[in-house]
Amino acid sequence: MNEIYFLVRYTPFWSIPAMLLGLEFAYLFWLRKKKKLVVFCAMISLISLVSTVGYYLLGGPEKSVRAAMEFVWYYTR
Repeated sequence: MNEIYFLVRYTPFWSIPAMLLGLEFAYLFWLRKKKKLVVFCAMISLISLVSTVGYYLLGGPEKSVRAAMEFVWYYTR
């Protein structure tokens, strides 16, 4: 579980680069008319965007980890 809490705490450090790379590759694959790869890259960007927005809405590194702990505790009891 510590790995998940680590990823939640440092969400902007992995999600923002993943979002930018996903958008760039989606655009390149869109120019080459590779629809499945466009959808794949766009979904990576969307997941990263949702993760980043959730991170900031939950309150940053400390509060987002607390929310993740409560979420895991609720669904694993």
